Amino acid sequence: MSSKTVVQRSQDELETAYYSDTNTDMRNHWYPLILSTTLKPDAPQGYHILGDPIVMYRDPATNEAITLADKCPHRSAPLSVGRIMDGKLECRYHGWQFETNGVCSKVPSNPKIPANAKIRKYPTVESEGFVWSYSVREDWIPRIGVEVLDIDSSLLNENFLDPAHLPFTHEKTIGKRENATHMTMTCNFIDKTTEGHGIGIEGIASTPDRPDLKTLQKFQFFGPCLVALDFGDVGDQTFYSVPTRKGHCHFVYIQRFSFLQFLEKSFWGRWILDWYNPQYTHKILMEDYAMLKGQQDRLLAGANAMNSPVAADLMIKTYRNWWRKVMKHIFLEDNRSAKAKTSGSQGGRVIKKVKDA
Repeated sequence: MSSKTVVQRSQDELETAYYSDTNTDMRNHWYPLILSTTLKPDAPQGYHILGDPIVMYRDPATNEAITLADKCPHRSAPLSVGRIMDGKLECRYHGWQFETNGVCSKVPSNPKIPANAKIRKYPTVESEGFVWSYSVREDWIPRIGVEVLDIDSSLLNENFLDPAHLPFTHEKTIGKRENATHMTMTCNFIDKTTEGHGIGIEGIASTPDRPDLKTLQKFQFFGPCLVALDFGDVGDQTFYSVPTRKGHCHFVYIQRFSFLQFLEKSFWGRWILDWYNPQYTHKILMEDYAMLKGQQDRLLAGANAMNSPVAADLMIKTYRNWWRKVMKHIFLEDNRSAKAKTSGSQGGRVIKKVKDA
């Protein structure tokens, strides 16, 4: 049990903190980049995070996960296509070698190593089966499962905060058309600082005309890319839509459902889950993908992100307001029209009731 004193803050105070420069600085967060089991000491691997190329590998001597900028200071060649030689990362272009701290320790063609021959090292930790990196701060490591998608992380986050799409987009899997009904949504800022998540937004959806559905759902978003869904006794889901570059993301998911726990008690049950669950999850995700890919193509061509918002869109509107502020200082801003950028929930306080269109 934590001994920290929890300070209750008003909605206005939480709103100010939520939209602060610190909370909306996408480069000031940890991201789950790769499964720990797939990172090897003999094979550097290249990735992108927020458009920056990075290279990851294990230190053969300590087994520590290392993350460095994927750009040789000599000729800007990608170090990720290099090799590990005697525990050092070697550039395949001219053989320059780098220590785990990013400092060059060997230049085969020159007896003296240039003073600026070094590359940036990123803080890196391993937790919950993943390698986390990129942050300029080391005080926030959330708990955490992987798909690589050519979908912008912002659209995927919006999709998971949108309960009204389930009966239609997922009618062949987890949704039922006959369950589509009037939906209300409440939304507030929440403070999860003591749990490691900081300031976020929380929405609760309900179906007053269909109390038999018992579909009260809790949706939470914490910047930069965490969406948590709480279905009460049924289970919960956590999604990380890591923004790798414009129009692309690294999607990490973890899900726990009470009705599957009996399978965990036997070898064959776990075998079934290991085989079936990834396939079924992928099928559900591809139902979303078909819609999001088409939506993304139209947004990049200048379409509005939201034209006629209704009550069920409140979480999306609140998230989009945060996202637009974030896009002011990171590269993922696309070429949407000025009209698109000013439509919807720009300006003023977003958390309020939304009338049905």
